[in-house]
Amino acid sequence: MKALFVTSLSEYSGKNLVLLGLGKRLQEEGYKVGMFKPLGIFPTRVDNILTDEDAVFFRKVFGLEDPLEHMCPCVITDSLIEDLLEGEAEDCAVRIKESFAKVSQGKDVVLVESLGGLSYGNFVGVPFESLVKELNGKAISVDVPRWVHQAIDGVLDLKKRLGEAYLGAVFNKVRHGRMEFFTGDVTSYLGKQGVDVLGVIQEDPMLASVSVREVKDSLGAEVACCPDKMENLVERFTIGAMNVEGALRYMRKIRNKAVIVGGDRSDIQLAALETSTACLILTGDLHPNELILSKSTAAAVPILVVKGDTASVVEKVESLLGHLSLRSESKVARAIEIVKKEIQFDKILKGLGL
Repeated sequence: MKALFVTSLSEYSGKNLVLLGLGKRLQEEGYKVGMFKPLGIFPTRVDNILTDEDAVFFRKVFGLEDPLEHMCPCVITDSLIEDLLEGEAEDCAVRIKESFAKVSQGKDVVLVESLGGLSYGNFVGVPFESLVKELNGKAISVDVPRWVHQAIDGVLDLKKRLGEAYLGAVFNKVRHGRMEFFTGDVTSYLGKQGVDVLGVIQEDPMLASVSVREVKDSLGAEVACCPDKMENLVERFTIGAMNVEGALRYMRKIRNKAVIVGGDRSDIQLAALETSTACLILTGDLHPNELILSKSTAAAVPILVVKGDTASVVEKVESLLGHLSLRSESKVARAIEIVKKEIQFDKILKGLGL
């Protein structure tokens, strides 16, 4: 059994994207794949079992039968933090290692997801760096290189700390105009430092989107029409707070958007429905009139009604965009396609000794 750890150098870097694509590719090649997340930070309950949303997702998408409590044995909750601070928590380190042993049975490769850098897990007594070494694993990193020098420093630090266990780096969400720079200069430089760049993934509008359902759940919104269109994907959010002529001119430039607008601004709502709109979000707990409902139904554009004002809704939306999801079927398919195309799978197999 081989353990492949996927770590990151920045928040929301795309670890799940890489894990999903690699796992599916491994399964297609005939390998038995397991999934393990030592520490969960998105708690959820399934059949009264506390687990992590990612564990639930990967169990389903990979068709696994491992118990959720073993796939993610330690979930960070407020109560666990309090117990850890007071020295009364169960031994997370023991639970993590025992669960990994169970998940790895009968597997060729177990994919292991970290929360972030090598120091994550110190709080519960299992830093990611020590776990890689204790389980004789290999690791790759995923990063969104907002600042090139920081990204390179992070990669070189991983190489220094993990040595031969570090297989290489993946750079994600790279802007179109920077692709050649990363595939050329950055890849060449890191190669000379003994670090393989395993993939450079361009920023992708679909993967940066959220479904209308996720928006609805995040905002606690009421669906006023088109409940069958909850899987529409929102690529951008705009605020409808200008005059109609200006709003229409602006909204025509943006595809697949959600328009956040006061429930009393039917003029802006109509303008939005004349453009490429994924959904309308009406603030102030004000429902649309019959004309808007008719136009929206005809255009298959769902309307969400929320209680907060526009400013509070925008704040919640920004929080939602921090944790993007791969849950929709269209995004899963797109993620698999991108990883197959952009990741050097053969190098990872060689590094794992497969």
